[in-house]
Amino acid sequence: MRNTYINTKLDQHPCIITTNEMGAVRHFLKTNLLQRNKQQEIYKLLQLNFDINPKHILIKKLFTLHKSNNTELANMLAQQLIDNALVTAGLVEDPRLVLTGLNKLLEKVLEKY
Repeated sequence: MRNTYINTKLDQHPCIITTNEMGAVRHFLKTNLLQRNKQQEIYKLLQLNFDINPKHILIKKLFTLHKSNNTELANMLAQQLIDNALVTAGLVEDPRLVLTGLNKLLEKVLEKY
């Protein structure tokens, strides 16, 4: 991500991905360049912004996890929030690709049960 911002105007989403040229970015991702390069490498080339809603319960819980030194779970949650924001922005061609991370997160959360 190029920049991270606090966005108090968000109400339903914990975070979103923004860019000045979202349509052009979506088109770029659908071209043949995506087939030749890994998706993560392409995200680094794009000037994406990450907007965080500090009032959302998931962001609050993420902060609590970070403070409690549960870094593994905090990192998993943070990555899943990024993946969710990328899917919501239409920047993931195949949303099934993020299910592995989601399943690992669910397994980690349910370890105690």
